[in-house]
Amino acid sequence: MSGPADGRGGGDRLPGLESRLFDIPEDKFIEVVRLLERVRDHPDVRQTFAAIRPRLVQVRPNRRPTLKRVLCMPFEDVLESFNGIDVPVGRIERRVIDPVWRLVTECGDRALIDQLDRQVQETAPGNLNTLRNIGRRLWPMAAQALRGAAGRAGEQEAGGQPPWRAFQGDEEMRRQMLDVAAFLEIGLTIESLKDALAPKPLAALDDLHVDAIEQAAQAVARQSAGLVYYLLLVAASRMANPADLLTVLNDLDFGKARREQPAIFAQLSGLVVTNLEERSARLESKGCGTGRSAGPGGAAAIAPEEAIAIAERLVASIDTTSAAMDVLADPAYRERLDAVKVAVRTMVAGTVLDTAPAGILTAVPAPAGNGRPAPVNEDAQATAEDHARALRRCEGLAGALGLHEPLKDMLASMEKGLMARAHALLADYPKAAGDPDDAETAEMNLFYALRLLELVAGPAKADRLRTAIMAATGEFAEE
Repeated sequence: MSGPADGRGGGDRLPGLESRLFDIPEDKFIEVVRLLERVRDHPDVRQTFAAIRPRLVQVRPNRRPTLKRVLCMPFEDVLESFNGIDVPVGRIERRVIDPVWRLVTECGDRALIDQLDRQVQETAPGNLNTLRNIGRRLWPMAAQALRGAAGRAGEQEAGGQPPWRAFQGDEEMRRQMLDVAAFLEIGLTIESLKDALAPKPLAALDDLHVDAIEQAAQAVARQSAGLVYYLLLVAASRMANPADLLTVLNDLDFGKARREQPAIFAQLSGLVVTNLEERSARLESKGCGTGRSAGPGGAAAIAPEEAIAIAERLVASIDTTSAAMDVLADPAYRERLDAVKVAVRTMVAGTVLDTAPAGILTAVPAPAGNGRPAPVNEDAQATAEDHARALRRCEGLAGALGLHEPLKDMLASMEKGLMARAHALLADYPKAAGDPDDAETAEMNLFYALRLLELVAGPAKADRLRTAIMAATGEFAEE
């Protein structure tokens, strides 16, 4: 980016920078991000930030604060994720942010915006208290501006005028804008609740967490009973299993929103089910049911160990949601949850079981035709061990997903295949024993085959192979 930031130079160099920013050390990456932020309004710089966002999410450097970022703080937990399977409950699409910000700057208090913008520019990165104090004045004004703009848009549409220009007639975006206004109205309470429900994602709710949610709900209910729902969306989105909130919801005291509590429970329950459906749909979009990539331009299929972790979270969410929603006695929800479970089963079968022969067996090399052992492939071994662990973890999901027989058959097949390949290497070992380097390589291949068999079939069945290896290799036996 050696040219000026006015669009007349440097644009041809930024695309190359995008790829290099994924490889440079973290400290250098943060330094470059700081420099780019100074000219972030340049079109090529915005494109660069979009391209490197996966690493920004991973590194999470303290970004230079902006007033637009302060605006997003109350609803940042429900913003859609850039990558991955997980979807926040009641998500706000990121495409809504820029139109919302334009509306706030056009319809809000311009003098106040300019004043707060100067304060943000003087604030150091990571100074959360100062940013919240700025938000204390920004959020109510922004919420009022958005609701006012929405009302005027409705009047224009009723009078036959063109659709609301900021959202180009997109009703879904307009709905999400009104959701943003609701989050902003209770911004300070949300920020306090985020402190209580930390760190994110919250693995489980304890009594302190439940008390914090109840107190926040009562505070919001005094402001407006209809806003409690939005507070609970943030709470659910901060949990590893959003359905956990449903298990305590009916026991909370909502204060002035008591009469709305059954409706809020039904609304949140339906949203949690929809969230599970969206997460299962993302599995399909990533090609997780086939063990292949999602197609040209699509993301690569997830690794087996990641697939199992996702499946475990989804099954836990399905079970928790199902138990919590029994009070609704709605068969439609049961059918939808069953459909999500089918999608998870397909993902596990396609990503972990069906790919096991290629993912595990091929890590054990066949005896070389020239009598010399095949070189040790450390990367292939590590990948195969991860796959073997994922295969064994399927046992914990087999009952819920109806995979007992397919898993049993695959484990038996892997045990038989690994044993056959290991014995082939064992039979070939005498050819390598005369050369120290070849002997070491052959022994390492045998050790790795033994390790895979132990992971797949268990230590007891691997002991017979271990005994055979020790009998054939004196040095190996001493180790």
